[in-house]
Amino acid sequence: MNNPFDLQINKNGLRKCQKEAYEAILSHFSDEKADKHILVQLPTGAGKSALIVTIPFNLSEKRILVLVPSVELSKQLNSDFDIYENPDNNAYKKFGILSQENLDEIELYPLRLESAVNSSDVDEHQVIIANYHQLADIEKFFKGREDSIDVIIIDEAHHQKAKTYQEIIKFFKNAKIIGLTGTPFRSDGQKVDGKNVYTYHFHEAIKDKIIRNIKISNITPQEIELSFTDDKGKIYTFKDIIKLKEDAWFRRGIAMSEDCCNSIAKKAKDKLNDLQKNFPDTSHQIIASAISIRHAREFVKPAFVRLGLKVGMVSSHKEDKKNNDDTLNKLKQGKLDVIIHVGMLGEGFDHKKLGVAAIFRPYKSLNPYIQFIGRVLRKNEDAKYCWVVSHLGLNQSRRFDEFKMFDQDDQDFIRLLEQSEQESSLDEEKSFVDEDEREISETENNEDVKIKEIGSEMLDFSSSYVKDESLQIEKIEKAVGGLSEIGKKKLFEKFGINFDNIDVDKKTKVKPINKRKASRNLLNEKEKSITTDVIKSLGVKYKGRDFNKMFENFVWIKRKVSTEVNKKLNIKKNQRKEITNEKFADIEKSKILNTIKDDCTSYFKDKLK
Repeated sequence: MNNPFDLQINKNGLRKCQKEAYEAILSHFSDEKADKHILVQLPTGAGKSALIVTIPFNLSEKRILVLVPSVELSKQLNSDFDIYENPDNNAYKKFGILSQENLDEIELYPLRLESAVNSSDVDEHQVIIANYHQLADIEKFFKGREDSIDVIIIDEAHHQKAKTYQEIIKFFKNAKIIGLTGTPFRSDGQKVDGKNVYTYHFHEAIKDKIIRNIKISNITPQEIELSFTDDKGKIYTFKDIIKLKEDAWFRRGIAMSEDCCNSIAKKAKDKLNDLQKNFPDTSHQIIASAISIRHAREFVKPAFVRLGLKVGMVSSHKEDKKNNDDTLNKLKQGKLDVIIHVGMLGEGFDHKKLGVAAIFRPYKSLNPYIQFIGRVLRKNEDAKYCWVVSHLGLNQSRRFDEFKMFDQDDQDFIRLLEQSEQESSLDEEKSFVDEDEREISETENNEDVKIKEIGSEMLDFSSSYVKDESLQIEKIEKAVGGLSEIGKKKLFEKFGINFDNIDVDKKTKVKPINKRKASRNLLNEKEKSITTDVIKSLGVKYKGRDFNKMFENFVWIKRKVSTEVNKKLNIKKNQRKEITNEKFADIEKSKILNTIKDDCTSYFKDKLK
């Protein structure tokens, strides 16, 4: 079989950054003594898929292996490569890389590794695409074929220190390795392996109109009331908030505050309205990041429901796969206004309608922050910008400033970043990846700190990643009363806040019907949390059938929890729609649901005996 990668390709349909990256790769490997492992840095939305399908031409003499971090990405890349089952929308045709004559004559078969594939299939395909988990047993597909792959392309290469990645690279010891990433730091804070041969910065991509400009909005009240378990509150001023945002316990308190979550959600809706007003010819949606499933259920989701928005949730929890698929389908069909994710929608998730990134959790290091805001950068018709919204108390303005320094190749900052990422990233992994550990720690600790926002006004600190040339003069429209414009500017600069614009917003009053719907929804979400706690206390499996052979444990235990909740509320099974806002307020104040977890745990422990 002739080598399909010997064909000459047409690069005219590629973006400038894609052509430059491809040429840099070929130039590097034209030297036989060149490093075998290289790195290309491209931001989210710059078109890595088109680059990946182009790289093998004039480089590979055998076959290539493309490694991706998720099954969804492997499916998308398979579609990009497939000129047979996707004849009209493959990347070669879409970008004019190969002529129709070439497409008609060429034999170029992609193979996505999955359970039905055997080792003999590998010999008959030139492009092998795999999620790295599928190659945990590499000899299953490649035993005796160590030289069958001569080019390995690693998408989202900051994952490559994972044990499986290293085993793959070691197995194909003679292969050229090309890593692609937008953030060249691994989860342990070290630089991604490989010699950097090409970098295309985020600010370049924005100026070239390849991705959207990023607008930041951080909101805060002028005062908060902070109390600990003794409920003796102390009033903290704006100046105190600026200092406290550096403390982890305070950031966590902000994240677990109903008031603060309501404020972030309200601002996110405002920015959604802004996009809908200024770019009415397309639709727009919100993506929100939560600390955990419990945080998403009990704090983030109710905050959006109170505003009358349609909300879906996805998580990396293994029990949520079917729910995730259903929710993502609704998102893509435009049936949702908001998607909340817990460790699920990371790199590679491509949905251009997402235009507002609402941060409800404190990112302690830069890598995951960049990965999250990358979900809203992609071009969406004529929308010129996207929004990233958070609370000043979560200290994410610091991440944004770090992002700008990193993207400008500030070498002093990058050296500091390597050190700080290494110190904080392992902590972040422990805090935000292990679902079970997360849920337990929250159950024990979320009552420690209580934060309430005081007053009816919120300060909004806004800035843009790339400044509009027509708005060079920074202005302050409104700020803390009693100061001159110059005084306001000096005040905020003293606190180290960079801004283009500061607004004062009145807090929006919630419609009673939406408040009641949110409270009813929250009641259901709390039942799920209680059920999860009971299952963990019992040490049984979610999908096991330890109590009733006809129902999985989660379903059966939740029935019992729901029954106990109704008893506590003195209502019948179908009467929850009749609960008033006043009644919901009494439920929250009296904490009558607090004993249900222990009661149900004891009940099912007796059943296990």
